Amino acid sequence: KPKTKRAKRFLEKREPKLKENTKNAMLIKGGNANLTVTEVLKDIYAVKKPFAVLYKKKNITRPFEDQTSLEFFSKKSDCSLFLFGSHNKKRPNNLIIGRMFDYHVLDMIELGIEKFVSLKDVKNSKCPEGTKPMLIFAGDTFEVNEEYRRLKSLLIGQYIG
Repeated sequence: KPKTKRAKRFLEKREPKLKENTKNAMLIKGGNANLTVTEVLKDIYAVKKPFAVLYKKKNITRPFEDQTSLEFFSKKSDCSLFLFGSHNKKRPNNLIIGRMFDYHVLDMIELGIEKFVSLKDVKNSKCPEGTKPMLIFAGDTFEVNEEYRRLKSLLIGQYIG
């Protein structure tokens, strides 16, 4: 039981709610990010604008080897989702999407960007802030295969959650 009003307000904030707060996402540019990766991160930031933080400086980190810097940035910016973009010879135009729980990495998936069309190139590229995109997952693979099911869950959490 809380002894002060301040402690009571703090506990009320942390208790379960009928409608949870929207998840914030942090978009991090890797040490070797090229123009394509940078444009992808900027476009995703434009779609998620009120609920996203874009780190413009290059961060030399490897999410699959050491997650401490991601956890530090997550705690600093109060974000539960992250996107990390990088580019190198073995993995060109690389995008890592992940989730955090209690400021610790829960899961992440690595994706490659093959064909990218910027929001600037689309005729009707003006969309209001906070608009949620429509996601279509065609085929049985997203229900049968466990990896694709995880990818679907990550993408839905990234844009809808």
